[in-house]
Amino acid sequence: MLNNAYDRLNHMITYSKANLSETVVSYVKNKILTGELKSGDRLVETDISEELGISRAPIREALRELNMRGILIFLPKKGSQVLNLGYKDIEEILSIRIPLEMQVLTLIFKKSLLQEQELDYLEKLNQEMIRADKETAMDVREKNYIFNTCDLAFHEFFWKRSESLRRVEILENQYFQLLAAMNRDISTLGSVMEKHDEHKRIIEACRTGVLDQVLAAFQAHMAPYLKAIIKLENQTGK
Repeated sequence: MLNNAYDRLNHMITYSKANLSETVVSYVKNKILTGELKSGDRLVETDISEELGISRAPIREALRELNMRGILIFLPKKGSQVLNLGYKDIEEILSIRIPLEMQVLTLIFKKSLLQEQELDYLEKLNQEMIRADKETAMDVREKNYIFNTCDLAFHEFFWKRSESLRRVEILENQYFQLLAAMNRDISTLGSVMEKHDEHKRIIEACRTGVLDQVLAAFQAHMAPYLKAIIKLENQTGK
């Protein structure tokens, strides 16, 4: 029996010891998915070593890997920290991500790569987002983790279905950069129900088989993120 939400979260997020550096990469990504790591936060090697029970060599290897992916940066005398993005930076990344993801959707529909049963899988992901949000026994980190992993899986499905490996890599790295930055102000992420409804409209558009409807539904899904960031940028001037 899992006694509390913290125990459940640790039970849910498991780490394979087969490749220790990959374990650390997953550890950092999961901390972003739970909302615990935000843009600008430092990562301390000794803390990671103690929490995961591994030596510092694979930790350094993993931090270098995350640095190459643009998720972390290394600062002299300060060490590694999550990429620190201002609102203008977030806006720029979104302006790159949105057209790139629209390219992915176009590739899928032009090549007729999408199967009807795969849309049922996306429906299940969407329902899981809502189910977790209504679960009163879960703490906020656990809910964040389920919401964000379902959201990532939803978008990642399309990225991978496009069979464009380079786009997949770019979009995944951008996802974690953006999420870490937007974790600083969760109002930019929108509500679970809003995201559920937007995903549902994308699925419904996919069922029509009409690319223009799919692209319109996707743009309507991404527009609130961009609008929220531009609003904060105008308020702060950053």
